[in-house]
Amino acid sequence: MAEKILLVDGNSLVFRAFHGIPGLVARDGTPTNAVYGLLSMLLKVLKEEEPDYVAVAFDLAAPTFRQQSFAAYKANRQAMPDQLAPQFPLAKEAIGALGLTVVELEGYEADDLIGTIARRATEAGLETVIVTGDKDSFQLIGPSTRVAYTVKGISQLARYDEAAVQERYGLTPGQLIDLKGLAGDTSDNIPGVPGIGEKTALKLLVDFGSLEAVLANLDRVKGERLQRLLKDHSEQARLSRQLATIDRAVPLATSISALRRRPPDKDHARSLFSRLEFSTLIDRLGLTPEAPQPAQTELAGLAHTMLCLADLGKVAELARGEGRMTLALPVVGRAAVGSLAMRAGGESFCVEFAPGDAGQVVAALGPLLADEAVRKVGHGLKPAISWLAGLGVPLRGLDWDGAVASYLVDPGQSTRVEDLARRYLQEDVQPIKHPGPGQQCGLLELVERLRPVLEGELSGADMLWLYREVELPLIPVLAGMEAAGMGLDRARLREMNVAFTARLEELTQAIHGLAGMEFNIQSTRQLGEVLFAKLGLPPVKKTKTGYSTDAEVLEALAPSHAIVRLILEHRQLSKLKGTYVDGLENLVDQATGRIHTTFHQIVTATGRLSSSDPNLQNIPVRFDLGRQLRRVFVPATPGRLFLCADYSQIELRVLAHLAGDEVLQEAFRRGEDIHCRTAAEVFGVPMASVTEELRDRAKAVNFGIVYGISDFGLSRNLGISRREAAEYIEGYFQRYSGVKRFASRVIAEGRERGYVTTILNRRRYLPDLHNRNWTLRQFAERTAVNTPIQGSAADIIKLAMVRLAAELKAKGLQSRLVLQVHDELICEAPPAELGELKELVHRSMATAFSLSVPLVVDLKQGPNWYELTEE
Repeated sequence: MAEKILLVDGNSLVFRAFHGIPGLVARDGTPTNAVYGLLSMLLKVLKEEEPDYVAVAFDLAAPTFRQQSFAAYKANRQAMPDQLAPQFPLAKEAIGALGLTVVELEGYEADDLIGTIARRATEAGLETVIVTGDKDSFQLIGPSTRVAYTVKGISQLARYDEAAVQERYGLTPGQLIDLKGLAGDTSDNIPGVPGIGEKTALKLLVDFGSLEAVLANLDRVKGERLQRLLKDHSEQARLSRQLATIDRAVPLATSISALRRRPPDKDHARSLFSRLEFSTLIDRLGLTPEAPQPAQTELAGLAHTMLCLADLGKVAELARGEGRMTLALPVVGRAAVGSLAMRAGGESFCVEFAPGDAGQVVAALGPLLADEAVRKVGHGLKPAISWLAGLGVPLRGLDWDGAVASYLVDPGQSTRVEDLARRYLQEDVQPIKHPGPGQQCGLLELVERLRPVLEGELSGADMLWLYREVELPLIPVLAGMEAAGMGLDRARLREMNVAFTARLEELTQAIHGLAGMEFNIQSTRQLGEVLFAKLGLPPVKKTKTGYSTDAEVLEALAPSHAIVRLILEHRQLSKLKGTYVDGLENLVDQATGRIHTTFHQIVTATGRLSSSDPNLQNIPVRFDLGRQLRRVFVPATPGRLFLCADYSQIELRVLAHLAGDEVLQEAFRRGEDIHCRTAAEVFGVPMASVTEELRDRAKAVNFGIVYGISDFGLSRNLGISRREAAEYIEGYFQRYSGVKRFASRVIAEGRERGYVTTILNRRRYLPDLHNRNWTLRQFAERTAVNTPIQGSAADIIKLAMVRLAAELKAKGLQSRLVLQVHDELICEAPPAELGELKELVHRSMATAFSLSVPLVVDLKQGPNWYELTEE
């Protein structure tokens, strides 16, 4: 059997992969979609064809002989996209790492190199397969040469031999050159004969056989017009044929023998593919390290010592001697699951205990855990710290938390130890749902090994300060807030349940009355029939099962019919009743009688905190019953009051700082009402003439800019035309030109680097800034503008929380921080401490970070969350 050579048009496949695969970007901002697509197709063909020789051909930037003979050749091609150019050297490096040969020569295109090698291969008796996305290569097909042509981007290959070309075109492969001479090729700017398309050219070639035969027999060509076109443009047709002809005699020094496949350079390939984050290709090629893997069985078998409660002093002695300990204390809900794993002095220990023995564990280890001199290391320690705080045991000396560190490195990736080991240590550790003692100790060993790697990542991204001074000290602050909890006024909650039930009944009757029939308001299908079939409202969006009735659709339809506004209120009220009014009773901790929400530090991509069980940050306050719900939240300790400190328009102040807009900054420095100022600037009226309506519109524009709102979104929010909304946005950018420049700069930097940053260098990676899908790209652009603003505001309030908690501890006050909701902090305080607390809170928040505009803090106090009044 003859040996086989595979010839790949590298340029063609790289371009097709770039345009056919949504933008992939590595964490360092390197675009990788074209390289990934090329390698995926290449590996697929190598497996299918099993060639003995391989050459991947590329064009070079130097002019070719075709451009020298016809300057307009390929002159209509668009400039290479910025995200594509850097991928060519990466593609060539990857090809070399796979043991394959790259061929290129100045003055010649990849087609010419492929044609020359194909000729030599035929002469040497080799079978030749050409992989390309360019039909020009069809002319090279012969008895021992076939073409695999990419279709649907690069996901599939269509195979062509002589018979397939004859079936598709009715011509031999050699006649395809004459076809280009007559019909030209718009993609390469080959002119052909004006007025002759492919259909006419095919007929001429079927009748006469070749271009020269056509030109030699013009009198036999049917139609005077066609005869005249061919006569007048005969030389242009010959030139076009010449431009379309692949040069098969290129002076290429590379011999066939030099193209023999070599074994992949696994170390090089592994290093390159890891840097480009091609984990699937690493698995596909078997490039994972051959060193022993800490698989699940190995974790279970890790040497460790099982201790009884009486032996815990041994761990304390080792930890104090080393000045450090690594620990894991699994907590589910608000209860420890009954095991504690520790590493100290290079040894691993585990103790298992019954729920009733938790006090003994705490008594034995409490002094060690509270010892600031013994540095504590772990992974996701906040639940354990919260549980310990509930027992009155502080965990001090927190030195490292791998979960928070990995979240900072890339908030879009998993923070599980097993996943981090695969990513950073290239070790395959199977996911463990319920790790036993030995596995817990094995995971702790991985935590210790991951630490220097993650510290290096943080240092390289300039985020060590953010980690050390903000995120790490925030962990015990949040744990303390969770342990403290909030009180619940159960009597008022029951009253609200009655009020909510009555209002829902009123809404149901009103909706049925407007519909003229009874139906299930919660049923999407029945609601759609009422709105669109019975009432004739215009459908906004369709789904697979019918017309959509989601919140976006209902809000768009709200001005059209009174029933829609009532349905929206019904939905909001039903959600409030189910989630909070009915659900809060079940969330009261039976031991403390309080609500203990859980704060999530490593979830959101912007750095904002979130909460759950219950989600206290998502209570809708746009309508009165939602606001009234806040009445049920009271201080957990009787006789105390809430103090609420709220940043005034912090995101707009951050925007003014980041954008460097003088008009916006001056308004804040003067203490002006920013929405009135914006109304005056955008609508061209004096400040004194700004009406409440104009101020509301300006407010919508101000916050819309922060969230990257479009003219469509603003028009829907304000109930105005898109043209009018676009004029508002344009007017805003004209008056606040610094904001416009800021938005453009952030998007451009995000595309270049692959990520955007906050004022404290928190990163958010946005690969969709390169996405060809307009909707995804536009969303990424809005996110790129919003993240530095919203993320910086999150940075600032986290700084304030850390500093306030330190002040409260240093002064020995009984007041404590109990809740954070976006831009506000809520403290619980004895009345006697309110004066001092206000000073501490205001100072901690107002000086948390120095902006070019003042940070303004509004203080309110009251007996519950709702009745907070300014003091």
